[in-house]
Amino acid sequence: MNLTREAQQKIVISQLAKAAKVCGISNRNNLPEAARVLIAKADTSKRLPSAEELKTICNCCKTSEDAIELLIAESNQVIDKARRQLLAQQPQLTLAGGELYPEPRAEACWRDCQQFLRVIIYGVACDCTEITDLAGMSALRQLYKEMEVPIPAMMYVLAQMRTLTTQLLETSGHGHEATCLDKAFDNLCNALLPTEP
Repeated sequence: MNLTREAQQKIVISQLAKAAKVCGISNRNNLPEAARVLIAKADTSKRLPSAEELKTICNCCKTSEDAIELLIAESNQVIDKARRQLLAQQPQLTLAGGELYPEPRAEACWRDCQQFLRVIIYGVACDCTEITDLAGMSALRQLYKEMEVPIPAMMYVLAQMRTLTTQLLETSGHGHEATCLDKAFDNLCNALLPTEP
């Protein structure tokens, strides 16, 4: 059976989308099992931990529940601010012919940024800076390459998100969590960058 180039690409994209996975926290054996189980449960549903789950995770991992609640409460505003900063600097991205055109393409990018922040919040709650899944991120990089996702634009948004969330934690007296968050962003950004052939 001869498939068109477009049909072949759809199959490849579908396979990569199934294999793509950001969160690797539940595989970190150095973390308390109770925390890993709750993170795996939340990640499967692509949601943030419930108040009860968060209490357990923070107790197990000796992190500040207040810091995580603050990040959760501000997460939508953080992404919105970062998005507006990107579009103020590079308005052509969402115009016809731009890398984030048409609108569903841009929406998918903002959703991905939301998912990245969700996994970073998991990391801070667990006091874990190695947040990514190696094989899953490899599939995600390939998926982004196939779909021509503008990685520099995404990196700009992630840099803005890092600045906003770090300031949020530091100004509210959560220095330890701010340091963890900064390193978790490093782990994510490094995992997103294309590796040299």
